[in-house]
Amino acid sequence: MAENKAEELAEQENYPEDYPETIQRLVDYYDEFSDVKIDELDKLYHEDVTFIDPIHQLHGLDDLKSYFKGTMEGVEQCHFVFTDYAQNNDQWFVNWQMRLCHPKLANGSEIVVPGVSHLEFEDDKIIKQRDYYDLGAMIYEHITLLGYIIGKVKARMVPE
Repeated sequence: MAENKAEELAEQENYPEDYPETIQRLVDYYDEFSDVKIDELDKLYHEDVTFIDPIHQLHGLDDLKSYFKGTMEGVEQCHFVFTDYAQNNDQWFVNWQMRLCHPKLANGSEIVVPGVSHLEFEDDKIIKQRDYYDLGAMIYEHITLLGYIIGKVKARMVPE
């Protein structure tokens, strides 16, 4: 039986046998993501990390810590489920689902947002991470008035 999330994933058919230890640390770190764990980012990310997502682009570990602290304000629960992995030379692509509960979004119900991270490594740490996900599905569609308007716009885009 697997002792941690990374070992569980290693047992899946689509998970490479020769994944770097950094991928295991990534999976373990994001299994339960919280503001308490932010100070541990230096175990996973390089000091000169570049991080890009649909909200922000930043450079440096201190900026990443500040960004994550800000995004975790008010979050009741957040964890990531990693599903697929692909490797191309020194680059990794990781599919995931973020599961998030925030009292101001979706009436506090869990929101599930699929995404992909493109990772590059240096010195056994993540030096570059670019996350791709639908920001609308994560935030905008769960704000009452805005969600209603987005729903109407989407409905009009579908031909009858």
